Amino acid sequence: MILSFLKNILKILTIKTESYYLQNSFNASLRPTALAGVIAKLDNLQGDTASDKIGVGYQVKLVNMQDQQEYQIELVYPPKHKPCAGRFSVISDLGASLLGLSKGEMAQVNILGKPVLFMITQVTSNKKARTTTP
Repeated sequence: MILSFLKNILKILTIKTESYYLQNSFNASLRPTALAGVIAKLDNLQGDTASDKIGVGYQVKLVNMQDQQEYQIELVYPPKHKPCAGRFSVISDLGASLLGLSKGEMAQVNILGKPVLFMITQVTSNKKARTTTP
């Protein structure tokens, strides 16, 4: 009984820690190679207006495959990063992993050294935000 209680407490703490990390991750210090990858993805998406691939200005619904928690976010440039309002920068861990993906694909974010998978369940384009550069 005590073991079951402790397992439940650990599970709750893990979920809370993951949520906190997602809300507060902002990779302003990306390694040069990772930052170059984000810039390359942004360049590829800029000329691709017919695609349903996630880019800046897109609204995205996600499901955490570990705990089935749902998230609705908007992908934005760094100055507009505000996770508590659902706006995640393209250089945050979550934002960088979503760039270029489509509905039905999985995004992976490493949280405290452990991979967490998110299923993309809905993608909505905001064309005005997509064509605006920082």
